[in-house]
Amino acid sequence: MTKPFSSLSWGRLVVGMALGLWSLSVFSQTATALPDIEVRAVPAQDQGIGSPQTQLFTGQDWLDQPLSGQVVNQADMTLMGPGRLTDLLRLDSSVMPYYSPVGYYEGFLIRGFAVDPVLGIRVNGVPVVGESRLNMQNKQQVQTLRGPAGAWAGAGTSAGLINLVTERPRHGREVYLTAESRASLGAGIDLGQVGPEGGWRLNAAIDHLRPEARGADGGSGMVSLAFDRPLGFNSVLEMDVEYSRHSQRSQPGSQLLGGTALPPLNPKLVLGRSDWSKPVVFDSLFTMGRVTHAVDSDFKLIGTASLHRVKTDDRSSFPWGCSASTSTLAGTYFCSNGDFTLWDYQSLNEKRDAAYLALDGLYTVGHEGITHNIAFGASYLRRTTSMPRYMWDVADTNNNGELDADFSDYADTGNVFNSSWTGGTNPSPFFSDTFDQVIEQLAIVAHDRLNLRNGDTIAFGGRWVQHKEELEAQFPFYPIVRRSQDKTLFLPSLTYSRSFRVARAFIGYRQDLEAGQRAPLSSANYGEVLSPRRMHSYELGLRLQPNRALAYEATAFYTYRPFNFRLDAGLNDPLGPFVQQGKESRLGLELGARGTLSQSLTGRLGLTAMQAKVSGTSQAAVNGSHALNTPKLSMNGLLAYKFSVSQPTQVSLVWNYVGKRPATTDGCVELPSYHRFDIGLLQERSLGGGAGLSLRFYVENLFDKAYWRDAADFLGDGYLTAGTPRTFKLGLTLSQ
Repeated sequence: MTKPFSSLSWGRLVVGMALGLWSLSVFSQTATALPDIEVRAVPAQDQGIGSPQTQLFTGQDWLDQPLSGQVVNQADMTLMGPGRLTDLLRLDSSVMPYYSPVGYYEGFLIRGFAVDPVLGIRVNGVPVVGESRLNMQNKQQVQTLRGPAGAWAGAGTSAGLINLVTERPRHGREVYLTAESRASLGAGIDLGQVGPEGGWRLNAAIDHLRPEARGADGGSGMVSLAFDRPLGFNSVLEMDVEYSRHSQRSQPGSQLLGGTALPPLNPKLVLGRSDWSKPVVFDSLFTMGRVTHAVDSDFKLIGTASLHRVKTDDRSSFPWGCSASTSTLAGTYFCSNGDFTLWDYQSLNEKRDAAYLALDGLYTVGHEGITHNIAFGASYLRRTTSMPRYMWDVADTNNNGELDADFSDYADTGNVFNSSWTGGTNPSPFFSDTFDQVIEQLAIVAHDRLNLRNGDTIAFGGRWVQHKEELEAQFPFYPIVRRSQDKTLFLPSLTYSRSFRVARAFIGYRQDLEAGQRAPLSSANYGEVLSPRRMHSYELGLRLQPNRALAYEATAFYTYRPFNFRLDAGLNDPLGPFVQQGKESRLGLELGARGTLSQSLTGRLGLTAMQAKVSGTSQAAVNGSHALNTPKLSMNGLLAYKFSVSQPTQVSLVWNYVGKRPATTDGCVELPSYHRFDIGLLQERSLGGGAGLSLRFYVENLFDKAYWRDAADFLGDGYLTAGTPRTFKLGLTLSQ
């Protein structure tokens, strides 16, 4: 029996029915007219950054926020289109992709530190499963908070937060069609209605995916419903439900040749693609509800509950390693001549659940000319992960269906230079129950922001966290690993802010604690759990807003924590142990500007300059080296020019510069720097009767620049991911 949501055919049916209903309601001559309600996206400088919990502490005035962050708003997303989150976060110079291949879930660095997929990825401020595909069609904003967020969000958010904000109900009807190079096609609807009793908004989309990476084909479908309703005079209920299914073959990363040289760069090649390759499948269901109750004008309570459930079939014909160097560090890279071993990787029926409950409050009280903005709350998070059917085997060349414990079948089966490989799927795969983990965090948070008579503010507080974790793992040919943690800690935050006429300066300190990291498979002490790492961060910032049209910001930061790495003496030596030695630090400067430059021209500009150093280890080659995948300089910009007010036509230009980045821990191999340019054309026309038509044409990577997008340390090994080649995108939207 076919289950609901079990295939993309269900999504096509939903979209088809919705399109039909939309057409009838828009074009029927007898349709009842709905109230004409204008909905305007909140400007970034008024909306604030970070999660709603963070906004309780910082307030919603951009000028007053003693934090560094970035907002990709609705206008930016309209110009660039609802692509992957990786594409949108190119507008934040402090965010780098970190193993985000085509067809897989997306990873990120903020200020050179990896974003935790357990707590660092959020929707409307609540934690979601980061190891899943995130839909952008129903999002109106992407917010990033840079630096440790443990004082507001909980232990484990050392890098920062990425928060996606869903679209809220509004009156309107839209249908859109999209097309890309190689006949990628998509369609969707956006329907909504509001009234005195609240409102709703329905989004649904279906996509046939044929990216420029040849063979990484697939499809996706999503449907979401946002619902808002007043509960009496002082309360509001907000609800979101979102289901999606994404099925696509992935484009695995490449590895260094012998650990010392970059491999050939071909962004259109899906390395290892075979006739037995199967897609990676993500089934995701997200639900949340939030009740906001104003006790009086100075006291507000917010209750939140959410559940995100993700089921994954993670599969890949995966190129990894060099059989000529088995059991040495060189064996974790491709061979020097380009040979590699092709593996059949399958982890089926993975399940991840993230359940979250929170009660937050905001209370304002005055005392002898001093105002206290007091934020307090309590939260509970339960995150479970299960990998019950795991298989990692050499692509079978002998058709015997076995991989011997002494790796006698282990052989190189492909080459990156001639793009050839052999080997098939194991006809009799052996699956094992490999990984089970439960994480629980119970937290109490309290912050007080004192607004002094002279306009200065002092903000202090933190989060008390009780962190519990139970883990059991046993990968094939490795010993069983069990881990149990029960820690109680306090994560503080302290800032002082001084007000000037059109500016505000701040200085602050924050910290966070990461759970102990497990040694990866490719290490001599696989399974050992290292000590937890406490991160310390100092910031000095300046906000300048001479008028409502322009905003400038500058933030200097210094962050450090203990350094975890695999201690290897040389490429020809046996694999070393995974250890915690020395310190890794980030010293940097972030600059940003955005606003309206003239009646027709708007823009934004960002720059991050950073030194990411390692010191104090027993490995001389590592000391003083720059951190993996972290450029010393990255910049971006967006300019949009509007030709006409009555019939708006906009031309946009997006520019990215990323400097050289180390591809090895010791910095001996670097990825070259690159510039990338995108251009876009957005034309909007009125069709009369309240209807409108918009046409969007967008070219990614205009000059077809071949570049390495990232060099990630994923599960202990290094992978290089190619950037997007030139891609043409076309979108047509009809609205009412």
